[in-house]
Amino acid sequence: MTQKMTLEYDDETDALLEELKKFFGVKTKTAVIRRSLTIARAAKKYADKNKTVRFQKPGENKEGETFIIGS
Repeated sequence: MTQKMTLEYDDETDALLEELKKFFGVKTKTAVIRRSLTIARAAKKYADKNKTVRFQKPGENKEGETFIIGS
């Protein structure tokens, strides 16, 4: 079953959605949101007990970002 949702967002978010459309190679903002939710699900799966997850480039130990994804 398909459901509809209405989202309100600012110009900065619109620009980010457009940027991610190009990065993901998709045609719609909906596709960007779907991919982003898939990434969020993976982050949830691999987060530590403090709900922290770290992204870093393969083969590099220094460059990356750490995110707290829960409270």
